[in-house]
This record gives sequence, structure tokens and C-alpha cells, in this order.
Amino acid sequence: MINSLLFVFFLIACGDKASDSGASATDDTGTANNTPDYSQPGAYAVGTLSTEITGSTGIDFAVQVWYPSDAPGSEQVVYDGLYSGNAYTDTTPSCGESRPVLLFSHGYGGIRWQSGFLVEHLASHGYVVVAPDHTSNTFLDNDDSQFEAVLFRRPQDIIDSFDWAASQSEDASSSLAGCIDSAAGYAVSGHSFGGYTAYAVAGATLDDQQGGTIDLSDDRAWAVVPLAPWDAYVLTSGSTASVDVPVMCLSGTLDETTTWASVTAMYDDLTTTPRYLGEFPTAGHFSFSPLACDFGTMGDGCGDEFLSLDTFTSLVNTATVAFLEETRGMTGALDQLPQDDAVIWSRTE
Repeated sequence: MINSLLFVFFLIACGDKASDSGASATDDTGTANNTPDYSQPGAYAVGTLSTEITGSTGIDFAVQVWYPSDAPGSEQVVYDGLYSGNAYTDTTPSCGESRPVLLFSHGYGGIRWQSGFLVEHLASHGYVVVAPDHTSNTFLDNDDSQFEAVLFRRPQDIIDSFDWAASQSEDASSSLAGCIDSAAGYAVSGHSFGGYTAYAVAGATLDDQQGGTIDLSDDRAWAVVPLAPWDAYVLTSGSTASVDVPVMCLSGTLDETTTWASVTAMYDDLTTTPRYLGEFPTAGHFSFSPLACDFGTMGDGCGDEFLSLDTFTSLVNTATVAFLEETRGMTGALDQLPQDDAVIWSRTE
């Protein structure tokens, strides 16, 4: 059980480049256009591993990897000894061919496994998902005096994590050997502060507070999925106009932390196509991080007045896989974009 100090830290958690690597998972519940049912777990069991790496900035941080496996294991993960997940720590990656990759960035005061529902679902559909802890900005080590350093380091943490994972894929002795084609790049997603991070990696420019801009992007990113993204004070007017990859932004109208107005301001500055905006009228900020609700948070996504977490996470999972698969060239994948009263779509294609 997490102690009260760590719990307080968690409460402040405030988010043609298509890859053809990897294979889409298939099962017996395909749709009319022969894509699998993205609302259901994919054909793969989910494995996970964690390690610590040293980034190019000289900062050490933990990295979690989720991967598809042909068979479940017997040891179910308990992330950092704190929280049980639906992945196994004793499975072998199914990487006879390279897999599509997504990098995930946690929220302010969150942690790399905070949105396990999504990363585990993606792995079950054949994705390798890699998520770093942003040192000095997790609920285990949050240090507000390091905010500016973290702000500018976060995108590099994502880049370094992909570089590390790609190097493991090239190492015949690694359990991840053969999993990743570094030339195929990766999609990037994140929640809140992680949404800022994802936008920055995908090409959004940062206001340097002195009239200039800073570019921390990686041209290997081929799609971005910001979840209730925060502007972090540096994604100012026009910042996202330089994003040039497909975007799917998801957020809740009832979000009190990253308001709908702030989320749509960043979305409205986008010029890239295709782009999709999913509005959840009865979701809040922590709907994207149910871990907070499980640890006792109330309000802003947690509580009976909000869309049930089971319904919400299913819709987010379905939409995210459909978007990524369509971006990767699976024609008809977006036919599964949820058409439900719980989400309102705006699309520019």
C-alpha cells in the first residue's frame, strides 16, 4: 500500500511517416473489413520488463517495456511492488518480426505505469510500448525545484528511451532482440504533462519565454496521441502548428486540471492532417489515469458522477488502436472509431 506522502505527490499529477513494421494481431472476432475487434484484448498475452538506464542528459531513470507474447506466464506484474497489472514478468517477447512501437509519457507527479489499461491493451494487439519515469517528476520523487529542468528534459527522455529499446533489439543476447526496427520510428502518447511531452516530440515548438522558440522534436515520431494534454506554460499560440504527423487528441469536458478550453486551443492550432479530437462530455482528468482513482482520489474523473472507468478505458483503447492501425496503413481500421454518446468526434482528413 502506498504511503501517505507518496499519495499526496500522486494527487498533483496534472500528457507520410506511417510505419509498416510489425503485424496486426488477429483473433476470431474480426470486423467486416477483416480487422480485429480493437475493443477487445488482442491475440497476444502481454509481457513486461523494467530496467534503469542513463539518458543522454546524464540522468538515470526507470524504463518499463510492454510487449506481445505468444503465451501467458505465471508471474503477474506488481508495478514497483505497489500496483498489480495485467502483464506477466516471465514471458518471452513474440518478435519473429519487428513490432510497431509507442512511447508513453506519464503526467506531472505520475509514473510510467499510471495508464496500464492502455499500454497493456496496445501490447496485446502487437505493439511494443516503452515508458520512462521522468526523474524528479514521479509521485515517488517529485521535486518542484527541478520543474524547469524536467520541462526541457522530458522529450529527450522519450528519445533516449526509444534509442535504448532499439539498441536492445539489435543485441542478440537481449530478450527484446528483433522486436524493433529503429528506422520505422515510433508513435508517442502521454497524459497531461505527458501530453505536452508527446506534442513536443512530434514537432510542437516551445516558447523559450524570451521571444524565441525551442525545437525538441524527433523526426522518427510518426503519430501522436495526446491525452488531456497540458500546455506546460510553453506550448503557446501557434506552437502545435509545426506538428506534421497524424494526431488524435482525447480529453474530457469536465477536466478541471487541463481544461477543455486549453486542450482545444492547442488542437485548433494544428494544421496537420489527418487529425481527430475526441471529447468525452462526462470524463475528467484522472479518467486517463485510473490509478489515481484506485488510490482514493475523488473528483476530476473519479466518482459516480463521471463516465464509468470501464466504459471510458474501453473507448480510449478502441480509438487509440484504430487510429494507430489506420495510420500504419490498415485501411478500414478507423471504421471502429467509437460511435457512442460518451464521445464526440471532430475530424479533419
